Amino acid sequence: MKKRYALLVLVTLAFAACSKKSDVTPADPATVVAGTYAMTNLRYDSAGVSVYNITLPANSISGTIVARRDSATVIYTTYTIKQTGYSDYNDTFGQLKLQGTTAPYDIYYGANKVGTTDGKTFTIDYSYTDQGTTYREVYAGQKQ
Repeated sequence: MKKRYALLVLVTLAFAACSKKSDVTPADPATVVAGTYAMTNLRYDSAGVSVYNITLPANSISGTIVARRDSATVIYTTYTIKQTGYSDYNDTFGQLKLQGTTAPYDIYYGANKVGTTDGKTFTIDYSYTDQGTTYREVYAGQKQ
């Protein structure tokens, strides 16, 4: 009888050890990425010439990037640049799509890739042309 009881206990423990209750379901990309990022770099180039490339925070300048989850693969992103003695500058990147099943994720605005993120760092790096001149803007941050 004791052997049967011991066998029953061992079988029960074996099943309990194989339970999937402790398995963690991976979060969707937007849940991983959503949050506030302290800006670490702000860069602007015009016609291939660096106008500024600032490592933040610097002197009296700092900034944040905020990514809000809109759906499993879509985030709505805004940013704020602060400079002592001036009003805050607030702007938006708008709705951005995350592509990829695991980090790092590519960030798309429409059909154009504009950045990457892994949920710890967030970088928007895009170029555009206006009246024949190509401009490049880079906004990078570290999750707070």
